[in-house]
Amino acid sequence: MANLTLAYKVRGYSTGTLGRAICNARTHHFVADDGGGDEVGAGELFFSGISACAVNMVERLANTDSIDLDWMDVGVESYRDSDADHGDLTLYDAVRIKFEMWGVDDEDAHNLVETWKKR
Repeated sequence: MANLTLAYKVRGYSTGTLGRAICNARTHHFVADDGGGDEVGAGELFFSGISACAVNMVERLANTDSIDLDWMDVGVESYRDSDADHGDLTLYDAVRIKFEMWGVDDEDAHNLVETWKKR
């Protein structure tokens, strides 16, 4: 059996306002709305986590391998097919992640992204 250690722990609480949750991560608290709300949406938070993970991991990989990387920008976009019938499920029909890096050659940039994709 695997020896699991806790990596992250977050909580979400109802607020009494339909479509709004309070989220806790360590000592940080923030509001998340469903689609169309005033606050950042849960889907936006989900994809922000992916983009932050990409930036942090790729920068760490580059640093570990002594690869020059001055700056990076990772964008995540999700798409839904309005004609598709997913029943009661909320699905994304496509997710696109775009990496832009400065100060690194194309081959190293490609290898860094490929390593990130495997993790």
